[in-house]
Amino acid sequence: MGRKGKSVLSILILLFFIIILVILITGLYALREIKGSGKTGNTTIVTIPEGASTAKIATILKEEELIGNDLIFRVYSRVMGGDGTYNMGDHKVEIGSSYDEIITALQQTTYLDVETVTVTFPEGTTALSMAYRLSDLGFCSVNEFINACNYDTYDVSFFNQITKSEDKFVRLEGFLFPDTYEFVVGSSAHDIIQKMLEIFEEKVLTPEVKDAISRSDLNLEETIILASIVEKETLGDEMYAMVAGVFKNRLDNPDEFPCLESDTSTEHLNGNFIYGVLGFYYNGDADSKIRNIPQNMIEAYDTYIRIGLPVGAICNPGYKAIMGTVNPESHEYYFFITDKDTNYYWGVTVGDHERNITKVRNYNSTH
Repeated sequence: MGRKGKSVLSILILLFFIIILVILITGLYALREIKGSGKTGNTTIVTIPEGASTAKIATILKEEELIGNDLIFRVYSRVMGGDGTYNMGDHKVEIGSSYDEIITALQQTTYLDVETVTVTFPEGTTALSMAYRLSDLGFCSVNEFINACNYDTYDVSFFNQITKSEDKFVRLEGFLFPDTYEFVVGSSAHDIIQKMLEIFEEKVLTPEVKDAISRSDLNLEETIILASIVEKETLGDEMYAMVAGVFKNRLDNPDEFPCLESDTSTEHLNGNFIYGVLGFYYNGDADSKIRNIPQNMIEAYDTYIRIGLPVGAICNPGYKAIMGTVNPESHEYYFFITDKDTNYYWGVTVGDHERNITKVRNYNSTH
């Protein structure tokens, strides 16, 4: 090899080491940047605008001197799955924090300088009632809420276990967990429903409940449908497991008791799901006899003519009703009735039930 060849080789070797050195220096700089300079105990408020991109957020963080390089933060945020998880509002961030600590701080829901509205949905509230309540508060229209329940997709583990059917009024009925919520003013119907489904997942789908459902002959949706009936049948008392046991006995003996025959959902009684919910939505009158309710929905929900469970839940049951349904009382009863003071009368046979009806009529007429 001549002098010229050796000279070129030396230059290439030198360039190689320079590149390696630059990579090492850059890597060390990026690592130090990501780890932060060490928290000082001093904090600053970072305001994230609504809909801000990661690039915009990185610029804000650099302006606040919380990071030194916005490009590194953008890359790190994407790699670590931070993109799209940052919440609008004012966030308290400690100076010198690492990227991980900054990302965590920006992911928190913050109510600083954000107006919120507290809404309580009692156990047994229907999706339609929720829709009207949210409409009154200015969040969304009734139809926007109903449509979001029926057609939107949500990020919860059980979402695909909820069946679609044209006979259903509200697909997500039963899974909109009744609780007290604090919604940010301006939240969309989708955002509100996402939150309610997340609370259902957190409070209901515990390992113990999922294990109990897996051992049952009812799947998750069937359990919630039955729980919605139990919720409405128990009048807010503590008889959930006993009532669930009656309907479970009927489901387990379809030859003799093909229909659940729950007065909470039947065409011939006013004020229940068919008239109180479907009638109100389609007719504008909870007690209307006008037949604007789709016949397919009447047949899908009327438990006096439909075999087994209705097509969907008739309300959003609370935790106790769900637990009573997951763990029904084992007994021999197929019938029950209550008097005006909510005393229960249980029956094994039709004869028992007819005698109990007479007892209830006598009680109600004398008390």
